[in-house]
Amino acid sequence: MIKKILNLIFPTTCCMCGKIYSNWICPKCYLDIKKELEFKIIDEKNFRIFFIGFYEKQLRQLLLKFKFKDSAYISNMFTTLIMKNEQFVSKIKNYDYIISVPMFKKNKLIRGYNQTETLAQNISEKIKVDCLFDILTKIKENKKQSLLNEKERVENVKNVYSINNYEILKNKKVLLLDDIYTTGNTIKECIRTLRKAKIQKIDVLVIAKRN
Repeated sequence: MIKKILNLIFPTTCCMCGKIYSNWICPKCYLDIKKELEFKIIDEKNFRIFFIGFYEKQLRQLLLKFKFKDSAYISNMFTTLIMKNEQFVSKIKNYDYIISVPMFKKNKLIRGYNQTETLAQNISEKIKVDCLFDILTKIKENKKQSLLNEKERVENVKNVYSINNYEILKNKKVLLLDDIYTTGNTIKECIRTLRKAKIQKIDVLVIAKRN
C-alpha cells in the first residue's frame, strides 16, 4: 500500500525524456538509445571488461548527468538497459560478489552519493549477486585523473585503495563495477589491491568505455 501511494506521489519517469513511464526508459527513448548500445566483452591482460556502449553521444551525456548533476536515479535506467540483454546478464551473474569503485569519503559527502555504489546496488538486486560495500575503500584523496597526462595518471592512483576484509574475498569471483573505463589506471589499481586478498577471479563491468 505504501509503495502504491509513493508511486502516485513520485511516479517513475523516463530518464531521457521525463515522461511518466513504469520502467525508467520509455519505448521511444529506448529505440533511440538502442542504436548506441554494443554489449561488448574485451579481454585485457588479466581481466575482462564488460560494457554496454562507447563513451559518446547520448550515453556520454547521460553518464555526465548521472555523475555530476545530482541524478543518482539514472542508475535505474542503466540497470534496465543491462537487463534487456539476456545473454549479457547470463555472463555478469556468474560472480560471487559485486564491488564498486569507491570514492574518497569527503568527496562522497560533497557529491551526496557515489554513483557506482548506486549502480552496483541496483544491478545486485536484479541479478541476485551480493554487493559488498566498504570492503574496498579509498584511503587517500588524489588529483583528478582527467587533469593529468598518462604517466602522472599511473602514479596518481598508486596505493590509494585498501581492503577492509581479506577473508571474505579469498577464492571468490569478483565483478568490479565502475561507470566509465577510460585509460584503465583506476580500475587496474583497484584490481591490484583486490588481488592481495587471493581472489579466484576478477572482471570489470562499466556502462561505457572510451573508444
